[in-house]
Amino acid sequence: MRWATMEPSAGWCSTPRRRSAFALVALVLAALAATLFRPPPTPGPFARDFEAYYAAGATWNAGRDPYSRDVWQVERTIAGVDATHDELLPFVGPAASLPLWSLFARLPFDAARIAWELLLALAFAVLALAAAAMAYGRLTFGRAGSALLFGGLTGPLISDIALGQVALVSAAAVAVALLALERRSPWAILAACVAGIQPNLAIPLAVWLTERRAALFLGAAAAAFLALTLVTGGGVEGVPAYVRLLARHGAAERSSVIQYGAPAILALFAVLLTAAGAWRWRTQPRAAAMFALALLPWAVPFFHEHDFVLELIPAIVLAASPHARVRMLAGVAALATLVDWLGIAQHPHAAAQTVCLAFALACAYAVLPNRSYAASALPPLAAAAVLALIAVPLALIFPAPVWPDALGPFHAAPNLDASAVWAAEQQRAGLAAAVPAWGVLRAIPLAGCALLALAVYVAAASAAVTTRPARIASGTAVSDLPSHGPATQ
Repeated sequence: MRWATMEPSAGWCSTPRRRSAFALVALVLAALAATLFRPPPTPGPFARDFEAYYAAGATWNAGRDPYSRDVWQVERTIAGVDATHDELLPFVGPAASLPLWSLFARLPFDAARIAWELLLALAFAVLALAAAAMAYGRLTFGRAGSALLFGGLTGPLISDIALGQVALVSAAAVAVALLALERRSPWAILAACVAGIQPNLAIPLAVWLTERRAALFLGAAAAAFLALTLVTGGGVEGVPAYVRLLARHGAAERSSVIQYGAPAILALFAVLLTAAGAWRWRTQPRAAAMFALALLPWAVPFFHEHDFVLELIPAIVLAASPHARVRMLAGVAALATLVDWLGIAQHPHAAAQTVCLAFALACAYAVLPNRSYAASALPPLAAAAVLALIAVPLALIFPAPVWPDALGPFHAAPNLDASAVWAAEQQRAGLAAAVPAWGVLRAIPLAGCALLALAVYVAAASAAVTTRPARIASGTAVSDLPSHGPATQ
């Protein structure tokens, strides 16, 4: 079974005009979302999650434990943080990332934040372009521009930029690693190492272990990452200590509204499905990788809204399908997965902006080139309307609290570790309340990921999308070219 990548042929004279119209509508809606429907700014510093990375680097530079409550001594000095109560944001990144945060922490916070945001902008461009390169083989201005437009309107991408989230860097590295593995390039080693900066997002790379050269590249990356972890994380003893930290932090967020992790039984089923897909498509690693990416939020116990930026990869790759059914499924899935529907509950004043961005995203999806364009432009628009009709009333009737705004005069007991303080903050802020409506809102992107996985299965089963890039000759039909990867040998 082979995956082909195609776009509209020159004979479809109406397609470029329609794509341009959808691109214009998407840009107009995006402009309205950024101006007329822009909600008031939230309290606290911009790039709030970068605060924890910066504090971890500064704490490590001072010779103290970045995984302890010592990070609060740095965080409380940052402009915009309310130091009159405890609002500790713990650091749970791998020890291998500490040298990076150490470098940023040598700058004043504002300068470090600007530098980090520039790096995130670069990471977004890399993510979108690497995904487009997988989808189309050869990048053109139109293909690159459509991928950047689509990715730039997604809720997870906006959250990553606004929060200063490292998930965007990891997702970009995953995209580059997948592209490099397909092309048998040793750059996959460096990309896989960088992907490990958020380890849970790098897991789908493992499906490439069925191919010998890819397994050597990934093994080298894992060895380098482990060596750096041993040097920066306190030696061999630091590895089990970090695993225990992740377990404590996961338990602290298990009941939190911001946690998208599926119940254990569903997670196990997702892992088994992913393993079955890796075995079924062992000669087609791209299909296995897209399937693993789609199911990842179901399979790991720790997943947040900003982590869904990883789903840009299968969404863009599937959008290039010449098969109308695949593109339709992927388009509807993208509207469920890549819009922050739960965010409306936490920020009701942003409801109009979110809905506006949802329709902009649906239009941007229609801009992504493929041969089934005319048959699959409307389903994403319909999905945006249906999901808005479901999510907006639920979110407005059952608003959710926001950390740290809802903490009040909170002060943690001095004997608690950082994870326990974080758990207490979740409880105090009301984020651990059991509200069925919040569960429905969290289920929307998970359902979208399941639909993405179904689209991968349909694409592979119908041989509609392969690792073989397509070339459009002027005035001629599409002809397939050999891929750089092993999947077409």
